[in-house]
Amino acid sequence: MKTERVLSAVLVLFVVASVGYLVVSESSPGRGADQPLPGVSQPQGQARVLEVEVPDAGRGEKEVAHKLVAYYFHRQARCRTCLAMEAYAREALEGAFSDAMQSGELEWHAVNVDRPENEHFVRDYSLTSSALVLVDWAGDERREWRNLKNIWHLVGDERAFKAYVEAEARAYLENGS
Repeated sequence: MKTERVLSAVLVLFVVASVGYLVVSESSPGRGADQPLPGVSQPQGQARVLEVEVPDAGRGEKEVAHKLVAYYFHRQARCRTCLAMEAYAREALEGAFSDAMQSGELEWHAVNVDRPENEHFVRDYSLTSSALVLVDWAGDERREWRNLKNIWHLVGDERAFKAYVEAEARAYLENGS
């Protein structure tokens, strides 16, 4: 009986210490979500990262008849892998499709699905974790979408990751889907 109490106390202390560590690491002034990761270049220029309500109908600043919207969905708490996936995806799209981003044919949105106004995206795109989803819009109508699930397998190989994202986006942009 005494052993069970000691074991229970140790487990409770472990849980409390773990939660305390997470709270302190998230709120500390050290590296946050907006600070660069070592070895991951930070995107420059054209694309805007939207952390506010994102329209569901693919509407952006410039209305075009047909466009591709790349949504990077994430939670409030983010690990290095998730931050790297966002940076690689954004860099790949900005690097390969800067003209399409300038014209409004391609948009980039980083969306925090923990915000109440964005929770519907979890249902809309069957999200279970951080994800890069390409959505093909014709005006206000969503034609088709694809969750690029292989980003999780390719995140350890930046070159392969970016090639995958570029190829998937190119298929939509050049072929219309």
